[in-house]
Amino acid sequence: MMSSRLSRCAAALLLTAAATLIATPARAAGVDQVCVGTEVTTFDPPLTLTARPTTITVSGVYPTCTSPAAVTATYSETFVLTASCLVLFDSGSALRTFTWGGTTAPSTFQYNVTSSAVAGQVVVTNTGVITAGGFAPAGAEQVITLVTPNLLQCLTVGVPSVTGPTTLTVHSP
Repeated sequence: MMSSRLSRCAAALLLTAAATLIATPARAAGVDQVCVGTEVTTFDPPLTLTARPTTITVSGVYPTCTSPAAVTATYSETFVLTASCLVLFDSGSALRTFTWGGTTAPSTFQYNVTSSAVAGQVVVTNTGVITAGGFAPAGAEQVITLVTPNLLQCLTVGVPSVTGPTTLTVHSP
């Protein structure tokens, strides 16, 4: 009889614990902001098959962000790299400022760049830290997917720009 009572008590505790776990809503751990948008990258002079110093200007627009205090975002950056249709980007580090639409102060993003060619696309990943402004201090990752430049354009007039989707995720410290 005692064994039966212990079994029922243990079963009740187990069911209570399971119900508590099931009833607790799942939430994304530590994500403060997710933005989805588009980046335009321009090249001056236009990219050809010959590597040469090139002024690269990136500008991005995030019309959709998840934070109610930062519902949109934009950024722009200009730098010089030796680039060609065969070598679009290099690895390295840089700073970028995200300007938010809403009540959040602009964020300074210090990041490391990696890029790779994947299935006819160039995937650029910027991983780093929001060091100042809104969301600071927080980790962040920006992924930009650009179409590989058209080879025929590379052989003739050159590629003046490429465009692609971008996603920004800001993580709590």
